[in-house]
Amino acid sequence: MAHSSARLEDLVRMLNLLPYFEAHPGRTIMEAAADLGRKPSEIKDDLDRLWCCGLPGMFPDDLVDLDHSYLGVNVTNNQGMDQPLRLTQTEAGALLLALDSLENVPGLMDRSAVLSAAEKLRGIMQDEMVAVVDSLAGEVSTEPVLDAVRQAMEQQHRLKFRYHSASTDEVSVREVSPARVFAHEGITYVTAWDTQAEAHRTFRTDRMLDVEVLEAAAEPHTELLRFDAKNPFDFGADEVQLRLRSEATWLAEYFPITLGDQHDAEWFDATMPLLSEDWVVRFALSNADRVSIVAPTSLVSAVAARSSSALAAYDETSDN
Repeated sequence: MAHSSARLEDLVRMLNLLPYFEAHPGRTIMEAAADLGRKPSEIKDDLDRLWCCGLPGMFPDDLVDLDHSYLGVNVTNNQGMDQPLRLTQTEAGALLLALDSLENVPGLMDRSAVLSAAEKLRGIMQDEMVAVVDSLAGEVSTEPVLDAVRQAMEQQHRLKFRYHSASTDEVSVREVSPARVFAHEGITYVTAWDTQAEAHRTFRTDRMLDVEVLEAAAEPHTELLRFDAKNPFDFGADEVQLRLRSEATWLAEYFPITLGDQHDAEWFDATMPLLSEDWVVRFALSNADRVSIVAPTSLVSAVAARSSSALAAYDETSDN
């Protein structure tokens, strides 16, 4: 049954390429892949298979005909398949839920387009399905922080707030120009141009306190902003090599740690991105009984120095 369902999905995906390229003649495979969220190699394979599709008889005029190369794709005979296949009720419901969530995202550039698409979906869905989707869809957020972020982005004003940084364990006052809002693993973040740092910084909305929309015009510098949905925090190539005790591998579920091979009976090799040396030092010291930093050597030295300093301070206190 699962195999049959997968084959049906392959067929639907392949046939939907015809109306897409009919609507966008000359578009390249690379451009189509970006539009459809697929790999170029997958689209090329589907186009190759479409050549074998057609009406009974299988004469040249009965087959789908198209030209495709790196220069572009042109459909010369679509065999009447020039309209996208109709969504199932389940597909339409899932899409409507996604649109309802998107509607509430702060900084949405064209909210009217989202509302229009959602209304069209409701028009083709059964009343019972619409009722189910509407009951599941969340209402517009009333969270003060997100409301302030939404207002600042719509009015293109700056934000001012107190922020608790997990890397330094300090609270500081920030004045920023919000540039992007995104969600990752159920947490909402704001990427903004930090006036004091003169660079983009990312903030968790649940750590933003006393948020205030200022009259000053925002300068988000979006032309300098790079965003990768698969790597939203721009983890760089710098990594920390560490070892975790066998009974402490659960730390990888709560921190950005990638487990490697088992080093020996007691330890596992692991890596984590080096975003802040101070944070990694505090992390290593707070988990000193189950975490050991291996590289870079500068970080190993920093952990040792901080540990020695703490022990010296403890000894002085004990002597007194």
